Amino acid sequence: MPKRRIDEIDILRGLTFLAIVMQHTLACFMYSPGIGKAPAVASALLLTLVRYAVPMFIFITGLVLFYNHGDNRLNYGDFLKQRFTQIFVPYFIWTFIYFMCTNFSLTMIAGSPGAVALRLINLTVAGEGYYHLWFMVTILQFYLLFPLFRSIISRNKSRPIITLIICFIVQLLLLCFYWYQVPVIFDNIQSPWIKTLLAYRDRIFISWFFYFILGGFAGLYVEKLRGLFSSIRLVNIMVFLSSLVFVFSQLMKTGRFDSSGAFILNNQFTGPLNYMMMLYISSSFIIIYDLSQTIFLKHGFIMKGLKTFGKYSFGCYFVHAFILHYIDVWAKLHINWLGAISLVIISFLACSALSLMACFLMSRLKNPFGRMLVGKIPS
Repeated sequence: MPKRRIDEIDILRGLTFLAIVMQHTLACFMYSPGIGKAPAVASALLLTLVRYAVPMFIFITGLVLFYNHGDNRLNYGDFLKQRFTQIFVPYFIWTFIYFMCTNFSLTMIAGSPGAVALRLINLTVAGEGYYHLWFMVTILQFYLLFPLFRSIISRNKSRPIITLIICFIVQLLLLCFYWYQVPVIFDNIQSPWIKTLLAYRDRIFISWFFYFILGGFAGLYVEKLRGLFSSIRLVNIMVFLSSLVFVFSQLMKTGRFDSSGAFILNNQFTGPLNYMMMLYISSSFIIIYDLSQTIFLKHGFIMKGLKTFGKYSFGCYFVHAFILHYIDVWAKLHINWLGAISLVIISFLACSALSLMACFLMSRLKNPFGRMLVGKIPS
């Protein structure tokens, strides 16, 4: 008997997709020449608030997988076949589309088809078809390794808190290693394989495994989450605000004016692979999930809007970068006088709406073409 669909999952997906769009929109404008201190700080704060997006998608993946397959018998072959058609095929097609749009030239036409094919394969494996496609490489690894994570969680099902604390500490230590790039270790690495893995550490599953396991336990105990989040709501709000103030105060210490007079902050500091962000991101999860179960679920217009974005989020993720590129070009040519914050808001709204519209239209193509572009759309 199929399990009931979790309403808040589509809401979470919608919120997370919109957070991704906001991140990429901010990246287009927050380093504009001559940007003042006030808009630079406001943009940095907004970016920090939506930094939960990538870890949240991994959390959702773990939650859905364990909710559907955590206790049931798993046919790994059928599982991989389904994910290949629903996840990898759209990813490969969009890698090809972005590859053609950004690399196509007369030189390529005259080049060897084998060399072009090899380049496309390399881009697919590395997630470098376009700036946002790296994330698909990470997600695909979790699907491939799902039986391993399923075994780990099933063996520790009776002690979720202890398991999560241990995983949190291990993840924290790994991110510390990344952040400080310990010279004794980094400088003595000779293996080209290890050097490559470290260079691409942002798309290696081990860099995100805590969030997947956290989602896994959430999927197993999804019916208990509402009561749990309600009981720790006030404590978590204090943790969230405290960690936000700490992280943002550290970020502000990186501020400087460049030669053009623009105020520049090192926004890499608030990236999710900074060990200082782990507590803040984990706390963000609880707040966002709590909101998705309470306020957003109870307000019909907001709920329907977020659920619509959630249903189409997979396809929207692929297409939004293409749309944002042209919005960015148009905005800087025609409305650049509005200032960075206004440009961010207008571009964010336009990109979100047009991505949803494009995804909706593509999903209406006759199968299998629609599904190959945007994946399976939930009924």
